[in-house]
Amino acid sequence: MERRGRGGHGDGSTRAPRARPAELTVSTPRRRAPRAGIVDAATKLFSEKGYAQTTMSDVARAAGLQQSSLYYWFRNKEQLLQETLAVNRAPLDFIAEVGAGSGSPAVKLYRLLRFDTMQLALSPIDFNEIQRIAHRQRADFHQFWTDYERLTQWVVDLIGAGIGEGRFVDCDRVQTAELLLNFDEGAQKRTRLHADPGDRTADAVRVGEQVATLAVRGLLKRPGDIDRIRAQAGAFDDLAVALRRMRPAED
Repeated sequence: MERRGRGGHGDGSTRAPRARPAELTVSTPRRRAPRAGIVDAATKLFSEKGYAQTTMSDVARAAGLQQSSLYYWFRNKEQLLQETLAVNRAPLDFIAEVGAGSGSPAVKLYRLLRFDTMQLALSPIDFNEIQRIAHRQRADFHQFWTDYERLTQWVVDLIGAGIGEGRFVDCDRVQTAELLLNFDEGAQKRTRLHADPGDRTADAVRVGEQVATLAVRGLLKRPGDIDRIRAQAGAFDDLAVALRRMRPAED
């Protein structure tokens, strides 16, 4: 699996990423907020030229900015790299909040899958492009794989806790965790490719709820419990958290 990581173990795995080979369409700062346009331009250049070969001058030119204007938004190339990886780190920050809160493993898993799908759908960066770059340039994107291992392990632990409580069916925990996270990234493409930009948030919420419902219901020994789990998860405004993380990229 090549999304946020199983292929990044350093164990010689050659499983190819699911990312589509199509190139990014770079939005200029005149069409989008400057910060988002810069990140789009940098992502495309990292893919085409490689991270090491891309200069800040390259990014400024591709984004339609003077180099001095680029430095207003990003101090250096390393900061740009971290911005592209933010979409991968968002679920880890969310885990810290969910993990410390109350709720059954099923509710926590539901919330995580819902949040992950929503934030991937709302991100100005297409996750599949970051995945493709990280696969090709593992040394520069090592943090990408490290973050994903943490995320996967948390999902594995939640599945194990649900099995231990007798709520989830027995299954291969690692493989199931990988498949659930793959489900997130595949579903977010629906909003990116088909949603009206004006209704993107509502579409992200709808798809996030669908992913979480299908995934958790499939694990439950009593699928009918999903309505109660949805109601409990509905008490948390996880969309607000996802939107708050998106705002810096649109400043």
